[in-house]
Amino acid sequence: MNIWFVSLIGLLVGVVGTGLGSFIGIYVKKTDKILSFLLGLTGGFMMFIVSFHLFPEAFYLGGILNVILGVLIGVSIIIILEFLIEKIEFLVGLRSGVLLALSIAIHNMPEGLALGSTLVGVSDFGFILTFAMLLHNIPEGISMALPLSMNEVSPFKIMWISFLAGAPTGIGAYIGSYLGTISNGVISICLAITGGIMLYIVCDDLIPTGKQLHKGRVSSLGVIGGFILGIILYFR
Repeated sequence: MNIWFVSLIGLLVGVVGTGLGSFIGIYVKKTDKILSFLLGLTGGFMMFIVSFHLFPEAFYLGGILNVILGVLIGVSIIIILEFLIEKIEFLVGLRSGVLLALSIAIHNMPEGLALGSTLVGVSDFGFILTFAMLLHNIPEGISMALPLSMNEVSPFKIMWISFLAGAPTGIGAYIGSYLGTISNGVISICLAITGGIMLYIVCDDLIPTGKQLHKGRVSSLGVIGGFILGIILYFR
């Protein structure tokens, strides 16, 4: 697949997913229950992707050591980024919405990296991973837009911020598509890195946040629904 076309797909995944989430966050006021369900849905879908696509494919292409190494690198990347974001919040005092936008932008780079390497090296799996990342970006866009909207930032500015936050996915996809042409070992590590990142995000952020937003069963049902959605798409 053409590298520039892959980069365009990555850009659209980031911009459309985050932009759609921001649009929902701007115009839907009572979103606790909806956001809780979306976070659960995304978490369940991502768990399916990690368990039945990313890790098995990474193992097939590069072996167990590549998978373990990639997971450790992916988790380390997220922990370091979270540490840096906390430092920025302490030093600059950015509002929560802008901080979330920065966080999303930074997270989108390694996600795009994995998407690009997958579309080039494992094209039959590319559609499912593309859909997973698009779905994952929607609740991120919502959570970013809500505090900005509450601080009376104009919808136009919020949408622009969301587009800028989603754009690094395209940059990551360009780099990943280039790396994906080098060897199966590189693709394997990229897939494992993404699996580690997704696993950490699901366990540390999506599922706990969904439960905090709404104490009922909505989030848990969303997780199950997301997992079933992955099964449906896989066996379509």
